[in-house]
Amino acid sequence: MAITYSNGISILELIVYFPSLFAAAYLVWLHGIRTSGGFLFLLLFVLLRITGACCDLAAINNPSVGLYIAQAICSSIGLSPLILACSGLLSRANNSINEKPNGAISERFFHLLRIITLVALILSIVGITKDMTPKALLHPNSEIKAGMNLFVVSWAALCLLLFLLIRRRSGIEMGERRLLLVVGISATLILVRLIYAMLMFFLADSTFNFFNGSTTAMLVMSVLEEIGVVLVCLGVGLTLRVRGKGLNQSYSGVPLYESGPPPYNA
Repeated sequence: MAITYSNGISILELIVYFPSLFAAAYLVWLHGIRTSGGFLFLLLFVLLRITGACCDLAAINNPSVGLYIAQAICSSIGLSPLILACSGLLSRANNSINEKPNGAISERFFHLLRIITLVALILSIVGITKDMTPKALLHPNSEIKAGMNLFVVSWAALCLLLFLLIRRRSGIEMGERRLLLVVGISATLILVRLIYAMLMFFLADSTFNFFNGSTTAMLVMSVLEEIGVVLVCLGVGLTLRVRGKGLNQSYSGVPLYESGPPPYNA
């Protein structure tokens, strides 16, 4: 079989995401899993995109239902890890605040955002895998609708936390303030990706279709946005300092130090 337009996009994803895989793994190793600032979610996202692209290319000469299902599942998991990655970056910036009166935001709000995002992911996967026929995806079931609505709530909550941290910008450490700009750029790109997903599931149109919709629309409104978020977040991650191992956090997310300010590695 000849390589199609869609296969070309899969090749583009492999070209971008293979180097990104090593960069994300390096950042997780460098900063640690618990203090990775969302890089673990970027790593998972990159793995999903590589897996989906490989399934798409493997189906060229060996088409099978299993490959198409695997590709569909990998493709459907896009919004959640990107939102969670941005949430991790904001949490890192929030944890660097140690000045009053603009104290740090309680970590409970970040936990709530993550819970909403994970519930949205679960509902979306359940809804998509329940019936993957073209007719069913043109008329999404209640699980898909609920999941997409929760993604909207999740994105709005991310923007709210970003706004609150911008107001506390003076209390954030100088080296961490760039995270606000990165999340602002990423949130804009995620919004375009979210609109594409909403159109795909709620608009019965040939342009936005899960199976045979416009490949150009998918490239412009989904693939390029995801690549942009990954590259921007990984780019800023490579410039961040490594937090000292002696850093502790209270329940509110305010850093506490056992003996003076935390050490940093250049």
